[in-house]
Amino acid sequence: MRNKNINILSQIRDGFINTIRIWMREFRLIFSDVGVMVLIFAVPLVYPMLYSFIYYPEVVREMPVAVVDMSRSSESRKFTRNLDATPDLKVLTADVSMEEAITLFKNREIRGIVQIPASFSADIALKRQTTVSAYADMEFFLFYKALMTGTSFVTLETGKQIQVNTLMNDGSTQQQAEITAEPLKLVDNAMANQGGGFASYGIPAALILIIQQTLIIAIGILAGTARERHVFGTLVPMDRKRLGTLRLVIGKSAAYFTIYALLCVYMLGMIPQWFGYGQSADITELIALITPFILSSIFMGLTLSVIFKNRESSMMLYLFTSIPLLFLSGIIWPLSNFSPVWLVVREIFPSSNAIFGFIKMNSLGASIYETRKEILTLWVQAGVYFLTACLVYGFQVKYSEHLRSELLTHPYREIRQKIRSGE
Repeated sequence: MRNKNINILSQIRDGFINTIRIWMREFRLIFSDVGVMVLIFAVPLVYPMLYSFIYYPEVVREMPVAVVDMSRSSESRKFTRNLDATPDLKVLTADVSMEEAITLFKNREIRGIVQIPASFSADIALKRQTTVSAYADMEFFLFYKALMTGTSFVTLETGKQIQVNTLMNDGSTQQQAEITAEPLKLVDNAMANQGGGFASYGIPAALILIIQQTLIIAIGILAGTARERHVFGTLVPMDRKRLGTLRLVIGKSAAYFTIYALLCVYMLGMIPQWFGYGQSADITELIALITPFILSSIFMGLTLSVIFKNRESSMMLYLFTSIPLLFLSGIIWPLSNFSPVWLVVREIFPSSNAIFGFIKMNSLGASIYETRKEILTLWVQAGVYFLTACLVYGFQVKYSEHLRSELLTHPYREIRQKIRSGE
């Protein structure tokens, strides 16, 4: 009984030592491959800074517009001055015809047109409704937002002031007139992204996607390199000492987890702090979400790595999946409008729930309990992809062992011929 216990302890010790050996070997492979180093370190380190600087200061201000003033009255000139006074708009010119304004728009000298009708002053004097037309540039939604926000604000304020003046002329006091003109006052309190910035909304999703994509591609590149380097194109080296499936998967995963855990501190902690993005989640909540996300991404990468025959194959995965995955996350198009098929498809990828959960936590201040669906789903994905990684690597281990035994009884050329013919 004592000898049996000693043997069990010896096997556990050997298994642990082999796992550490695989861990260290994976580190050596990562740091000896320039392409993988660029992908793992340069992209996560540089891209968040680059995106943040490109989209700074996040919102469109002083957007150039042209005002086609067909009224040319004191009221229309006051309306134009109010447009120019908003932080969203800058009136580049107010002395042009509609044809001239369209020419300026086509030449990209302006990004919107506001037309004041000829009857503007007369309609106000005769207490008739008048129409101010706004022509927005739909090439970029932020241009549309800036024009409509600025124009709507000035239009509503002008209408309110006209009503106040009318009521005061009828005998009401200024306070009574203001209350009558605006009986319900709306106070806008943004729960998240208070500045309405584009980067605060989009970059957190991009950071999560960068983590997943670079991780899967890096694993794929190293897998393709292993097949190119090994004589028989095997994914697992034909070592004399048997490589256990569990040790192989855990050892490789530990190397990537160590690196990306540190990168997440920079990408999800430092970048939002430096550029003023929303940071409602504390370290415990982020760990609860990001840990299963990294693990599920690693195991998914290991599972997919068996299909890559060369280094370049994994890059095709990035080209075909990055944009669809961003749409599947649910931040561009609401999940309530997704068809059941796409709701199922999005659950395949860890980034979908990680992006949604990260925005809920970091922007909306959701707790771990309120994000439990995303966290539990990520743990389920981690478990499923761990099993699939063990299955595919188990097959690769057995295949390498089979080739090693074949080399003892068959000539080298004969084995190569069998592999090429698919036998």
